Amino acid sequence: MKRWEDYLQPNGTLRNLLNITDAEILHQLEYDYTIDRQKALAVADYKLPDGYQLTGRKIEEMKLINAYLLDKIYDWAGHYREVDFNKTANGVVTFFHPVALFGNAELDIQRQLDDYAQLPDDREKIAQALGSLVTEINMFHPFREGNGRTTRLFTAVLARQHGFEINYTQEQQAAYMRASVADDAALMGQVFLAVLEG
Repeated sequence: MKRWEDYLQPNGTLRNLLNITDAEILHQLEYDYTIDRQKALAVADYKLPDGYQLTGRKIEEMKLINAYLLDKIYDWAGHYREVDFNKTANGVVTFFHPVALFGNAELDIQRQLDDYAQLPDDREKIAQALGSLVTEINMFHPFREGNGRTTRLFTAVLARQHGFEINYTQEQQAAYMRASVADDAALMGQVFLAVLEG
């Protein structure tokens, strides 16, 4: 198992394929690059460059999305993190799924994806299910970097599975972030109810 330090350069910047040692430069480059990749994937109707059509039916697609977004920047893109991870927001520490329990998390999320695929194309039911799924995926937090971007692309694919598109206003993006920080599935469901179109 890796240590946290194995992902970092001696100065604390993430190790990367571009040999960038300045964390701010790396962050900006990563942001710009992944924004371009997200737009390109949407234009391609969520078909990856190798021809694979994303459907949202398998949890493994999250690895494909993460690799697509970040594989030119990090050698671990598309691979689950190998270290335990937590975050602190507003003085509250949130512990994400420990690596040792990743198998359980995958099984649980896959079960939810299977149930989701069987739902009628009902906006309210889809929004509620997406709220629960995203909250579970947020707690899974499987990647060292790019979890939020990977999840948002995955939910766009999930929405299309039932004939919907997702369009966020700036205010709705802020509401999405609040629901993520709160780990509140009902609140997240309300966000999806507001952003689903179709």
